[in-house]
Amino acid sequence: MPFFRGHSNSRWPLLCGLGRQAPDKFKKQNIEGILYYDFSSLGGSMLRRNADSWEVLFAMQHHGLPTRLLDWTTTFSTSLYFAIRPYLATRDFPEVSIPAVRPCIWILDAFELNRREQGDPSIANPYTDFEGNYQENFIEGTKAIGARAVAIMPPQHSPRQSAQRSVFTLHSDLFTPLESIAGECLRKFELPPNCLRDAISFLTLAGVNEFSVFPDLDGLARHLKSEHVSWL
Repeated sequence: MPFFRGHSNSRWPLLCGLGRQAPDKFKKQNIEGILYYDFSSLGGSMLRRNADSWEVLFAMQHHGLPTRLLDWTTTFSTSLYFAIRPYLATRDFPEVSIPAVRPCIWILDAFELNRREQGDPSIANPYTDFEGNYQENFIEGTKAIGARAVAIMPPQHSPRQSAQRSVFTLHSDLFTPLESIAGECLRKFELPPNCLRDAISFLTLAGVNEFSVFPDLDGLARHLKSEHVSWL
């Protein structure tokens, strides 16, 4: 089962959110611990009752906080949607002759990544396959997962995770791009500008849109706005 990830800019490296800062700043600020404890404390009433530290981590990622997770999906259409999402709103297509910024799809052989990094090709379930939980492994540092990066498939706790067929790579090594850790497990396919209109037509026929990817009222409003509101 391949993992897919769409980038609207093919030049972006495969770095998780916490890895997109200077390493010395990360160590000095303890930003991971601050974000985790503040999110758990201030958002407690909006999290599932008795949510464990893994569930808190997944909620942080899906609500836009930088974490040591990198989003992937098991469906090609979802990755394509995120790759060309900027063009869906504007319909402003780059000229074919301009090589500038191109969207791309990354494809990861998750089984091979895990075979190389943890000696077991199966996709990890963080609740059963790691010795400790997220807080113990990464906030307190009392446990370790023993891999620089590992492909995981957590339980689908939220409608957004289910809709996006969400999976992740979990990164112990925050600052080395995944393509440098396991380049043999990855392929990148750039989308030429002259295919973007066809890609949008494909997504329309497949019923992939802002509401199908973000199945909440915000996603519905953004979808309806893109379909019917042209003056804003």
